[in-house]
Amino acid sequence: MALALVSVVAVVAVAVAVALDVARRRTAGALAAARADVERLDGQLAAVAAERDDLRARAERDEQEAGRLRSEAGDLRKQVEDLTMLLEATTAGRDGADEREVAGLWQLLRAHVTRRWAAVVGVPPDGRTLVDGGPADQFVEALARETERLREEVGVEVDLAVPPAGPEGLGEAGGTRLVAMLVAALELLGVLATSAQRVTVEVGDKLVITGDGWSDPHGELEVAHGRVAAAGVGVAPLDVDGDRVRLVLRP
Repeated sequence: MALALVSVVAVVAVAVAVALDVARRRTAGALAAARADVERLDGQLAAVAAERDDLRARAERDEQEAGRLRSEAGDLRKQVEDLTMLLEATTAGRDGADEREVAGLWQLLRAHVTRRWAAVVGVPPDGRTLVDGGPADQFVEALARETERLREEVGVEVDLAVPPAGPEGLGEAGGTRLVAMLVAALELLGVLATSAQRVTVEVGDKLVITGDGWSDPHGELEVAHGRVAAAGVGVAPLDVDGDRVRLVLRP
């Protein structure tokens, strides 16, 4: 009887031990799985936090860039307004303008272009001289400095092409007509610099300004074109072909 009882107790003890071992193994497995889940969640949390920090930094950079662009756009609009006023003032009384006054206005306009160009490009005072020569050479110099300024300040790609023979037709314009044409070119270039990816300026017997990759949802170029035409400058109608626009000015 005692032997049988001992055997039963031993069997029970073995069964309990087996059950405890199974329970321990299950608990250990569940603990390992829980730890793995914790590590996975920690990794996901770290990735989300890193992405959040990256988005915050990107948003700050975008806001700074937007502020810079707003500032540049405001400066360019102010320059366009100034040039528009000068264009209207130049062409308003050109028929009765004194020859010396016209020459002085021409020098003043060239000096204005040179000063803006030097400030952006970083040209010292001894490099800001104005070229001696005919009106055509002076016109080309002013355009070259303006296109270089736009490349540096706005970041747009601007190319200036002058034929080997030079812009002979421009030299025949003279007087307030040449002043008005340069002011008109500066205004149109300023507008295109903010609405086109690339601007090409061809100087010959006429002035051709082409903007590629052009997008102007607010119609700023059309407004500038209307001002130029209203001021009496010879300008052809806007030639638009998709994202390409072409302007032709004649002296």
